[in-house]
Amino acid sequence: MYKRIIISIIIVGLCYSQSTATIWRVNNNPGISANFTNFTAAQSAATPNDSLYFEGSTVSYGNITITKPLVIIGPGYFLSENPETQVNLATAKFGNVVFNTGCSGTIISGLEVTGYITIGESNITIKRNYTKSIYFNCTTSYENIMIAQNYIYGGIENNTGTSLVNNIIISNNYTRFSGSYNNNAINLATNFSGTIINNVFDCAYSLNVHNFLIMNNLLTTGTNNTLVPTDNTFFNNICNHTQFPLVNGNQQNVSMTDVFMGATGNSTDGQWRLKTGSPAIGAGNDGSDCGMFGGVTPYVLSGLPEIPAIYYLNMPASGSSTNGINVTIKAKTH
Repeated sequence: MYKRIIISIIIVGLCYSQSTATIWRVNNNPGISANFTNFTAAQSAATPNDSLYFEGSTVSYGNITITKPLVIIGPGYFLSENPETQVNLATAKFGNVVFNTGCSGTIISGLEVTGYITIGESNITIKRNYTKSIYFNCTTSYENIMIAQNYIYGGIENNTGTSLVNNIIISNNYTRFSGSYNNNAINLATNFSGTIINNVFDCAYSLNVHNFLIMNNLLTTGTNNTLVPTDNTFFNNICNHTQFPLVNGNQQNVSMTDVFMGATGNSTDGQWRLKTGSPAIGAGNDGSDCGMFGGVTPYVLSGLPEIPAIYYLNMPASGSSTNGINVTIKAKTH
């Protein structure tokens, strides 16, 4: 038995928030000692506003339905593609994620959702996740939905229903076409309203929305479905054709090869950073950059959540009984 362990820690910019809520570890890997192995047990034991930290695993945590306000955090995604992400490169995978009645105030961050995220409650934050699609359930009216810094490869849309959904903020996301409704990156009915700002829309069509402020976005492909400004307001958006109206600082017919760094030598999400000399640099309404890496809440590579992440660990297999083990840990917050 060793008498001591010497740990050398290099931490960059760590910060912790003070809270009386409990933090619970959830890990479904065999042989790991955690508070819970699945979401159902963790939610049942948690009190409102507790945090559930889901650790990386090769096995999905399955479909979940959230019924109380919680903070649900995973390690992020594309972890092997970007530098200094996590020591453990496994993600926290889920099937479908449903925000149900009673979960107002819930935040999810750093998850890989292979199915759909369905919203049916007010005051929800979906931040820094990788997901197929985000659906709004319009059977009841609700408000205050934040969809920010996500990588969405199947679009944002609503199901049938006419209930009002107000104050939706869609900010700093990558969003591809939905596939269900005319291949639009976002497809929302006339009963929705909010702000769409600093996104990258990579779709054959564009946006089917109403009552929105649409600002500082980049639309990369397609020539169809020109946006009609009768019930939307557009400022400082850039498109490859003529989808955005040529008013209020919008730019049309811009070659996207001049805008982005591109896939060569870059990660799946890193390719959407602006290249040197990009026409989107400083082209935003407030003088900031257009696109998902611009504005006040820039996209974070790999969706790393806003908690400290250990990205380097050097621990020898053995040490001496007198000097212990020298362990080097590097970590930083995002």
